[in-house]
Amino acid sequence: MAPATPTVPLSQRLTPEHLAAKIPWAFLAFLAQSIGLLLIFVGGLLAVTAGVFPPNCYTSTCSIGGTEANVAYGIMAARLLIVLGLFGLAAGAGLHLQFRPSLASGSSPEETRVYLGRRRGEFALLLISILLVVLIVYWSVQVP
Repeated sequence: MAPATPTVPLSQRLTPEHLAAKIPWAFLAFLAQSIGLLLIFVGGLLAVTAGVFPPNCYTSTCSIGGTEANVAYGIMAARLLIVLGLFGLAAGAGLHLQFRPSLASGSSPEETRVYLGRRRGEFALLLISILLVVLIVYWSVQVP
């Protein structure tokens, strides 16, 4: 006969402390920020390469009729990737802020300084990511 497992009330199972103990939030935050940085990098590469003329246009006469449309589609795709990357950075910073363990009561001044510096850095990353997303959205909805 198996021993009975104590049941935890739902109100205690949904507390942030209990959830933080069950889900690897630090890894999920790292993963979100890593994917976000990768998307920003790919979006930047796409934005840089979208407006490049084909190499054969420099050596001979060529028709570049579709270049304007290609540039527009490239910039649109780059904006999308950069916004998704910024969302990943913001999500990772938010997870770090929400589920980072609290500072121990007997911490040294150096540990406190490092802890508060990390919290300020994550908060700054969150605010900058949100601000950049708002600016990109504002830039994208401008009527020519």
